[in-house]
Amino acid sequence: MSNLCKEIELMLSGYLDGELTQQQSQGVHAHLEQCEQCNKLYADLLEMKSSIEIMEKPIMSEKEMHKIMADKPAKGLSYFGWVLLIVGVSFFVGVTAYQFLIEDSTSVWLKLIISSIYGGIAFLFLSVLRQRLVARKTDKYRGVDL
Repeated sequence: MSNLCKEIELMLSGYLDGELTQQQSQGVHAHLEQCEQCNKLYADLLEMKSSIEIMEKPIMSEKEMHKIMADKPAKGLSYFGWVLLIVGVSFFVGVTAYQFLIEDSTSVWLKLIISSIYGGIAFLFLSVLRQRLVARKTDKYRGVDL
């Protein structure tokens, strides 16, 4: 297989989907007319694409979707997971901050600067979180299914 065939092989999917530039598309087309091996690969990809397009795609009913989303054990596990994550991260941040603050090798000014940066980030995060929680109550797109 020549280097040109390898390059064409990489572009065949884009050619098939019409994603190439006009120049690239013309180059692939010209090569496919001359190269039997690449043309066979293109025909195989084209056949595969058409087979996939005619496949039946199962659609879940609204009732089944609601049943899955309202599953109490799954919701409970999700809440439990979030609580564990928040507690773990809070503990880790607290221990790390404590060790940082009691360490003698770092100057007081550097500790104050770094603490103010992390404090600012924490307050920004909390303000955005509060806004999202307040907005969630009146979100008119909350129940919209995509």
